Amino acid sequence: MLFAQLKQHITDAIATEHRTQQLAQEMSRFTSGLHATVNLPEKNPGQSLAEFVEKYVAQVPESLAVMAKAAAEAETRALILPLIKITEDFFFKPPAILSQSNKLKGVMEAAYLSHRLIEEMNDRYMAQTEAPLFPIDMLTANLIVHNLIGEPFANQLDDFCFKLAKVLINPDHSPSQAAGAAVNKEKQILWTKVWQHWSETLDETEVSIELPRKNTENKDNN
Repeated sequence: MLFAQLKQHITDAIATEHRTQQLAQEMSRFTSGLHATVNLPEKNPGQSLAEFVEKYVAQVPESLAVMAKAAAEAETRALILPLIKITEDFFFKPPAILSQSNKLKGVMEAAYLSHRLIEEMNDRYMAQTEAPLFPIDMLTANLIVHNLIGEPFANQLDDFCFKLAKVLINPDHSPSQAAGAAVNKEKQILWTKVWQHWSETLDETEVSIELPRKNTENKDNN
């Protein structure tokens, strides 16, 4: 597992962005074209988006390291170790679908694949066991980055992750409902707090997303 190398790889991409401001400038050019649900500060929206991306990509090596520890506790190495290897390959041996760039934009695409693959695996695992594989919620952050990457490419990445998750977790060797039973309550609380911290870190940025609210007015009048 290449957690230290991955962290350095991402640190280098962020350092390059700080010198060049390439992604921030690109973000500034198309902020008006983002989906209306993405909320941005009025001042320096492009820079705020670039800072959001920095935090988003920096979460990958930290989350993988915690997953490795949690997998050992839960005896789910057979599920998690292939996920970790595939995720590292997104950065060091990018699949053809990615742009092959070491700059922050390319790293953002690899990070999006990583977070979306985790999300897809979580969904499939919960469907089979009624329990999460990882107690993490990256839905909002992933929706924002989906917008930044743009369609149809982001949709292609989503489909790529869906197919990968289907291979990694399939009914033929589905995990037992007791797969997480080996994790004691104290450890479960610890892992949950760590994953929640990452979600909260992204929530603290100036970039957010406002999902459309269901219209309940008609229901109240009926």
